[in-house]
Amino acid sequence: MSLRFFRYFAVAAFFLLPPSQPLLFAATASLSEVASNCVTANEKFWRSCAHPPEDMTSRTLFTYALALCEARQHPERLDRLFELAAEMQDRDPKSRGYGNFRWYRRDSAVLDYNAVDFCMRGGSLLWLKHREFIPDKARARLREILELATTGCLKHKVAESYSNIAIMNAGDMILLGEALGNAEAASEGYARLDRVFKYAQAAGIHEFDSPTYTGVDLDGLGMIEALCRQEAGRAQARALLELLWADIAANWFAPAQRLAGAQSRTYDFLHGLGYLDVELTLHGWLGGPCPHEIDAIYGAQSQWQPPEKLQLITRMFPRLVRQTWGREPLQFRTHYLLPDITLSCSASSYGGRMDMPLTVNLPGDRQSVRCYFIADGRDDPYGQNKISAGPHQKAFHLNPLWFAAQRESDALGMAIYRGKDIPTNTVVLESSFVLPISANSIHFGDRLIYFATNRPAREVVKPGEVLSFRQGAAALALRVPWSRDLHGSPANVELIYDGNHFGAVRLTVEHGKPGPADTNGKPSAGAAFWIRVGTGLSDDSQFKSWLDKFTNSRAEVENQLGHLKVQVEGDTGPVGLDIFPTGETSVNLTPAPARVVLEVNGVDLGSQILGTQ
Repeated sequence: MSLRFFRYFAVAAFFLLPPSQPLLFAATASLSEVASNCVTANEKFWRSCAHPPEDMTSRTLFTYALALCEARQHPERLDRLFELAAEMQDRDPKSRGYGNFRWYRRDSAVLDYNAVDFCMRGGSLLWLKHREFIPDKARARLREILELATTGCLKHKVAESYSNIAIMNAGDMILLGEALGNAEAASEGYARLDRVFKYAQAAGIHEFDSPTYTGVDLDGLGMIEALCRQEAGRAQARALLELLWADIAANWFAPAQRLAGAQSRTYDFLHGLGYLDVELTLHGWLGGPCPHEIDAIYGAQSQWQPPEKLQLITRMFPRLVRQTWGREPLQFRTHYLLPDITLSCSASSYGGRMDMPLTVNLPGDRQSVRCYFIADGRDDPYGQNKISAGPHQKAFHLNPLWFAAQRESDALGMAIYRGKDIPTNTVVLESSFVLPISANSIHFGDRLIYFATNRPAREVVKPGEVLSFRQGAAALALRVPWSRDLHGSPANVELIYDGNHFGAVRLTVEHGKPGPADTNGKPSAGAAFWIRVGTGLSDDSQFKSWLDKFTNSRAEVENQLGHLKVQVEGDTGPVGLDIFPTGETSVNLTPAPARVVLEVNGVDLGSQILGTQ
């Protein structure tokens, strides 16, 4: 990382750090310790191999085998593991999935073509590092599997924007090719890594700030950096590792010990936690015991440690983070962090139906509820009920047209539901902003709102009424300047406690129950959310003055012939969305997005990190 980078942050952060507070990372767990933990924690999995269940995954067979080898335990188990893996591998040369694997044992064929990439994370290392430990019969079976799987990896070509799989596939090709002496495979792996690197140089990390897939990215890059043979590949992996860790530092909210802000893909809507925690623990960013999750065996391969000075970034307040996550102008993210509250939005939808495009984070333990927008069509605002997503089960939400703009402490986000955005099986159509119920106070205007957690309750929000939420010296205020139901009228808005046991309430815009006509026509419903956050509001008079200013700030809405414009008076300048229905919908945002890989307080760290390679 450049001296300019460190000088910039060291000067700013020096005055924020008490002299007694160290910058050291905690000691990381050793690979052997992680391996032993994984073996012990997965004894039940081994017992299941005698009579394999239908939900057994091919990836776990290779991961468990790698854990055994790293721990130097039970080599006699390996042949059974490879026998089961061979049974799940597509051996038909005429098949599209040739060399790939069924994800689940129950699958009739290869249904998830990412399976070969997940499997070969372990498969490549088994041959590269441990083939002498593997008994002869098991070794011969493994060699055959790996030769076929190399073909499967070569055939599986994914876009560089599919960040975690693109990195994983490139790493598998490199390490498989070098382990097996397959120069063609290794060369193709390095070429794919180079394409991932160049995409990041131009457009950032597409699967941005995912609490799950950022960890998978770190696994893959750490393995390449530690084990590949070509220095050029190691250098690119190091630069991408540095970018990801700088991204984590920039978006880390220490008062809640989590990666905060808008996110591309999450499996934990309420808290924003995921597999990244394993990497954070292994590298001493988070405290806690040695991870026992079986995939930790991949993170533990890394020999690269994030620079301790990255933690300086986490202590800079305020800090404004801006970053691109794709080649399109609106693939852009903003995050404003204050000492006890953060506000973030994505200018457009990631499109994966698991994204968090508008968020607020507050201090609390790691199981405390964060604040987030969700477009809900399944009466599942907390992401608890999974549905079929290919061969898997996921808690998908809707994917409406989404636009958002942010100027520091003000964000304006809008969801518009077109006919194609409303599936025929939609049971509700609601736009919700979820909040924790554990606030010091919740008000609508001057009305104090209190929810008893032993019974559901609803509070109707009057047009233009301001919801305020105060916790300690931090606060957020929220207005709905525009809404529309399925009949073209202003939508009903309510603050709802539905009796959930998560400690969450939600401000919900109710668009109505869709019928067949609503799933086939023109844009039919939508809502805009305006959020402002503040800090240093330690007494009632400070809070009232701050809230009065928000309440009296202008919000202007124009809606003529499909041209929808919403502009609000932000604390430090205007924030607006100007949407034009010109064939494919176009939009102007105020302020406009920037082309920055990763910028913190005006310094484009991303270009500094990647531009030197």
